[in-house]
Amino acid sequence: MKAMKFGGAVLASAEGFRHMVEILKEEQTPSLAVVSAFASATRDLEFAARLARKNLTTEAFEHLDHILENHQKLIRQVLPDPAARATLDALLAEVHGSLSNLLRGIAITQQLTKRTLDHVLSFGELLALHIARTVVDYNGIDVAAINARTVVVTSDEFGMATPLVEKTRIHVERNLRPLLESHHVVMIQGFIGATEDGTVTTMGKESSNLTATLLGSLLNVTEIIIWTDVEGVRSGDPDFCRNTRVRPLLSYTEAALAAQHGVKILYPTMIAPAQESRIAITIRSASKPSGESTLIGTETMNSKPIVAIQAIDDNYSKINVVFTTLDAWLPAVSEVSASKNGAIKSLSGSDNDAVYTIVSTSNDAENIASNIHDIILSKYNHK
Repeated sequence: MKAMKFGGAVLASAEGFRHMVEILKEEQTPSLAVVSAFASATRDLEFAARLARKNLTTEAFEHLDHILENHQKLIRQVLPDPAARATLDALLAEVHGSLSNLLRGIAITQQLTKRTLDHVLSFGELLALHIARTVVDYNGIDVAAINARTVVVTSDEFGMATPLVEKTRIHVERNLRPLLESHHVVMIQGFIGATEDGTVTTMGKESSNLTATLLGSLLNVTEIIIWTDVEGVRSGDPDFCRNTRVRPLLSYTEAALAAQHGVKILYPTMIAPAQESRIAITIRSASKPSGESTLIGTETMNSKPIVAIQAIDDNYSKINVVFTTLDAWLPAVSEVSASKNGAIKSLSGSDNDAVYTIVSTSNDAENIASNIHDIILSKYNHK
């Protein structure tokens, strides 16, 4: 058995859905497939809720219409048969009604609690779950879907709920494992859980990876695969670094450190469940399943640097270099600092953490990170 997670970046287009279907068709073992809200749906839902909080009701409803229109367009692209999408059209209408009532209530009270926001945000994952399941079923795969609210039990810290592992284990055995024993694929949404009394929660932004590693560990799967739009963890973010190199092996410790310091794809909470169960995590590109990838789970520290950016506020950002050493780092700092005319405000480092940080103006951060990445690759032979 395997656990897989298909991120919102993958499921943002008809091509991404095609890649998911191909991957699931080729998989020979029963698979748990965790799906995330599509593209910017979570951010868009939050924005609509905050517009309602300001009593900008017209704008909030216009934004809601835009969100659901985007989902409808995607549904028509991935399901050309009107009969196949009839159930989803009905779901969109139902979700529109539910979200309209929530936004109207927020506008009337001019209050947006974390609990209410979690309820609003949960609809992005709910739509993703049912659309993905319908598409997979339409393509002839034996699939079932289960709502994460009936499986993942969490604390009541809305917005950043913590999974209650032993209580979740009971629901995994009672509700989830029987489906996996009778279907080739079982789909569940990430990010979402519920308190013991059934109130919907979210576990923090980008926590769908946590859903995959948590449930994978409780199911004792052989492998956890995070399907994304990048070929593994890279030496720098391809959005602003040139000629990035894959980091094919990371220890759990390195992966957790990288996640803590802003390396995309990895998120701090996702590592611990897999590490405790000694299950490997593989990061792969859904568009290039046989391409480069990263395996997390080795015991050896590789110490090859990764350049990442973390926002501090609207004005400043951190450029973090993970897994390097001070001797290799200082020449790069000096060279980049001289070229940026003092844009670098401070430098700190720790041999224990093997992370070195520059604080710069946010406008300069991507350029500085790109320059540092170039210097590291060219001067220190970190291929």
